[in-house]
Amino acid sequence: MEPLLNYPWAFGFLLACILGLSLELGRRVGVSSQVLQHSERKEQMVAIRDGLFVLVSLLLGFTLTLAAARFVERRSLLIDESISIGTAYLRAGTLPQPYRDHSRKLFQQYVDARLDLDNAGLNTAQVVEASNRSKSIHEELWTDAAAVAELKPTSVTTAYINSLNQTIDLHEKRMAAYENRVPLTIWSLITCVSVIAVFTRGLTLASRFWLNLVLAPLTIAIVVALIADLDSPSRGFIRLDQRAMQRLKADLAIQSAH
Repeated sequence: MEPLLNYPWAFGFLLACILGLSLELGRRVGVSSQVLQHSERKEQMVAIRDGLFVLVSLLLGFTLTLAAARFVERRSLLIDESISIGTAYLRAGTLPQPYRDHSRKLFQQYVDARLDLDNAGLNTAQVVEASNRSKSIHEELWTDAAAVAELKPTSVTTAYINSLNQTIDLHEKRMAAYENRVPLTIWSLITCVSVIAVFTRGLTLASRFWLNLVLAPLTIAIVVALIADLDSPSRGFIRLDQRAMQRLKADLAIQSAH
């Protein structure tokens, strides 16, 4: 199921089809079992149906909260990282030559690597390449910082090292947030409960009507696809706004030109 969740709206379409078939199957079972002809059976199934749809609503609300929190975290970390890189770049201007120009050039390359990582999408090779490039730049920046600290151990150098250390930490935090998604167990539970709820809905239908076959399955599928889209960091209509990192790239280019 995990690869399918990377394509949230395809997952939603598939779920809508499954729920529609479950509804029709439930209707046929209800007709053959004469559920509506027996008042006690009808009352029992209506009670079960209503309870299951309440459970589906609670599960969707809970999952939406999880996905929204993860999306906000990824957005916050992106902004924090752009601020941290910008601060470290400015403090790199206090380093002695040749470390100053070399470090600033590395920071410009680092911003490009971060943008490439965010734009890699589902291309695993590009994600690995951009991540490895980021780590390589970390090592070069840290090597320069260590050399400056040994050569000229001042409070200004310490401030720069702290900014660089924060930038490196934010890389790991962003990678962890990228991998932190709604567990598959919850998606499986939502799918199973939704299928059962729609099946019981079919048991209480007296006749086939196309709106009955479409409305409930489609509504659940749209909400599920929306949550999966929000939870997917690399695919779908809801993507992280990269303008903070793009502005940083433009600002660094202007500063380096002066």
